Amino acid sequence: MKSIETDLYSGAFRGWGLKPLKGVRGYGPEGVLHTFENEIGSGEYWAYFRGNLFAVNAFRMSFAKSGTMRYRCSEHICLGCYDDVRGMAQRRGAALVPGAIMVYLGDEHGEYEAHFSKGAVARASSITISPDYYRDYLQSRFGNVKDVRKAFAKVDGKYDLPELVDLLRKARAYQGKGIAAELFYEGVVAEAVALVMEYASREDGSGEHRALSQGDACAISHISSYIADNLSGDLSCARLASELYIGQTKLKRLFKTATGLSPSAYVTRERMEEAARLLRETDLLIASIGKAVGYHKPGAFTEAFRRSKGFSPADFRRSNGVWRSQRIPEQPAHAACHKARDGRQYEGG
Repeated sequence: MKSIETDLYSGAFRGWGLKPLKGVRGYGPEGVLHTFENEIGSGEYWAYFRGNLFAVNAFRMSFAKSGTMRYRCSEHICLGCYDDVRGMAQRRGAALVPGAIMVYLGDEHGEYEAHFSKGAVARASSITISPDYYRDYLQSRFGNVKDVRKAFAKVDGKYDLPELVDLLRKARAYQGKGIAAELFYEGVVAEAVALVMEYASREDGSGEHRALSQGDACAISHISSYIADNLSGDLSCARLASELYIGQTKLKRLFKTATGLSPSAYVTRERMEEAARLLRETDLLIASIGKAVGYHKPGAFTEAFRRSKGFSPADFRRSNGVWRSQRIPEQPAHAACHKARDGRQYEGG
């Protein structure tokens, strides 16, 4: 592969009418931001490219009509996590749900295909690595490395990798420049591969698969979406258990198995990530952002944010800048899409 940008991205960008912008406010300054706005929808895609080895990505899109996203690709591995996704489905791989690790294994001369419905939205962070990285580079440094693609396939659709989710979100928020940025993004990719290989090795060594039953997986998918849509509301353990028609003890066990976190820790993490996004990308008052993520007392929000991010909300905003996309209007902070409950009882295993 001569260039990961040329071989994997340029054709897709042209096909979707994504055009580069001069500024990248709200994203890392060492990357490139592309945007599109047409009858299909609107969106933006930021990427940091490292030669023929890897790319670090962040994107968000919304669609005004139904359609199919399709483009040719060469061999690669893409690993990501959606913070929000509705109305989209890939032809291959696990279902796209917020909070889960998603892996796409691209084949040489293959074709990526995803379908989206009217009103679909997607916001995610990801990394893409080329065979030059996971075959040549890793082999030259570490010798006989086991099948990396097989290891990545094992984490597709998994919820119990919070360190990997946090790493991807940290990469999206990073604002460094120059050699610091080069070292940071190189470290992100290396750490992501290490976490995946460790997970796969642990699973192979123990012979135990922490896979959820189909019913449990559906429950986690539903409750993850419910949490994402109701960050300003009551997300107590009792309320979440009621949403799934199960007891709180089972809810805690289900969350621990699926995400490695307790329900309250998962909710706090999602609230803090949304607060960080609003601080970076909007000029909303800090008190309004606190209310948007369920904190009606500014002091409580400030303390929770400081524990999570190591900064007060005000300091975090100053260090990351304030940016609002002119192509994708921000919804009011309090707006939430409430998923209708269908009244059917959850029957997870």
